[in-house]
Amino acid sequence: MPIEISLPFEPNKIEKAIEYWLDLLRREDYAEAYNLTMHDPYYEWTPALIESYINGYGLPYEEGETVYKVTDWRTAHTDNNRPAMDIFLFDAHRISGNGEYKVIGYVQYDIPLNGERSDLTVTFSIMQAEDYIRLELNDIHVL
Repeated sequence: MPIEISLPFEPNKIEKAIEYWLDLLRREDYAEAYNLTMHDPYYEWTPALIESYINGYGLPYEEGETVYKVTDWRTAHTDNNRPAMDIFLFDAHRISGNGEYKVIGYVQYDIPLNGERSDLTVTFSIMQAEDYIRLELNDIHVL
């Protein structure tokens, strides 16, 4: 079941949820990471596809290529001062396809790979119910 983040909306709560998701990926628990978030059917995510896109640096992994692995976000090296997470809130929310949530914005987080903070970025929609927020995995891509 996807994690429920308590209201009121606070960026640090979103960040903690994403860091927990990254910790699951670091342990290669792709099934639990998959279950932690909601999923837009358009992207057709599965635990195996998440693993493949991470291992392939934003593209499906191909045998013989460098294998990328999620590493600890606490110790990932970076050469810039840009924050790992950016949150974008909409001026006016929209309603999700199933009508259960207000889509109030989205968040991007740079995934730490092989000891470095990379430009492989995960994007989640921020889905607000009456008394909690959930994250919906949208894309894993080079930004």
